[in-house]
Amino acid sequence: MYMSKNSLGKSFKDYYWIVSIDPNTSPKELMIELSTYCNYDCIYCFRRRWINKQYRYMDKSLATKILEEARNIGVKKISFSGWGEPLLHPHIVEIVEKAKNLGFEVLLNTNGYFLDKYIDFFYEIELDEITVSIDAPHEDVYRLIRIGGDLGKLLKTLLRLKEKKIKEARGYPRISVQFTINKYNYNNLLNMIKLAKKIGAYKLIVSNIIPLTKEIENNLACYMDKKCIEEVEKIKLDIARISIDTGIDVNLPNFNLTYSERTCPFAREWALFIRSDGLVTPCIYYAYNWRNVINGIEREIKPVILGDLKKESLKNIWLNKMVLFRYKTHYMDYPSCLDCPLQEYCTLTLDNTVDCWGNSPTCAHCPYSRDMVRCPL
Repeated sequence: MYMSKNSLGKSFKDYYWIVSIDPNTSPKELMIELSTYCNYDCIYCFRRRWINKQYRYMDKSLATKILEEARNIGVKKISFSGWGEPLLHPHIVEIVEKAKNLGFEVLLNTNGYFLDKYIDFFYEIELDEITVSIDAPHEDVYRLIRIGGDLGKLLKTLLRLKEKKIKEARGYPRISVQFTINKYNYNNLLNMIKLAKKIGAYKLIVSNIIPLTKEIENNLACYMDKKCIEEVEKIKLDIARISIDTGIDVNLPNFNLTYSERTCPFAREWALFIRSDGLVTPCIYYAYNWRNVINGIEREIKPVILGDLKKESLKNIWLNKMVLFRYKTHYMDYPSCLDCPLQEYCTLTLDNTVDCWGNSPTCAHCPYSRDMVRCPL
């Protein structure tokens, strides 16, 4: 398999097939990382195993350039998320307002600590959605998991927003809650649905952790713990009942490593990830160099860079850079490392450079593709 040399990458040959990309297409969504700084130190956060950490804010001028070009080529949605807390950016107000004024659907993913400073502004501009990470309905467990956080402060802000929306009969911004399930908090799942209702959220997104070490996987990962999985299975009917009663959409993740159906959320949504330095990657998972452990196998994740928006256009990157990789990712044309009987003996699975089918880079062991882990797109 190789990229076609006579078509600027807009078509390629894959064995006996010649596939072309429509030059009029564009990404439908961009996840833009405004900051790699964070005021939290969550116990499962991949920042803890980030190799050669890079702390920065995206330049305001670069953010403006990206948003304007995205509008011109037909991007529909912007998600402000990434490896840091977006509300720490010194120009967050101007950048979010610019995105809304350009007509994008805008989602903000936040730990919520600084929401009290900006919630009135987000209300006035009718920000489309705020996804808030809340890993427990009670302060003690919340602080244990989300080190540096203040649940009471966050809930006070969200309740104030809810009351304001009710009083003025407004629907935006919508609130969704991301709950990262683990062995510390799985018994709070039903109460999390009730909390989501209390603060005016419409959706509860449940995600597994991506373990950073073997110890964390053994001691914290729900998908590795029989009791945790059984307890979640046991309350599924209760989850459905409370979900119907409260109107909260509850999305449970996959807990089965041998689950065969795979799909890439970024490829499915025709999305790209843009780092705070302007480098474009296929997803948040392959944005930086870091390490994790899944099913007892430690792997090094190496960044997959599609292009640099400081030097080239978003359209050019979309049409001409690693088209074959994005095509194969869309159809998940990769081997499946996480349920392979040879994974503990295989050296190819130890990073994402190449797999046993010859794909380079590879998504063969991605937990997002198995719906074990979720990201707000």
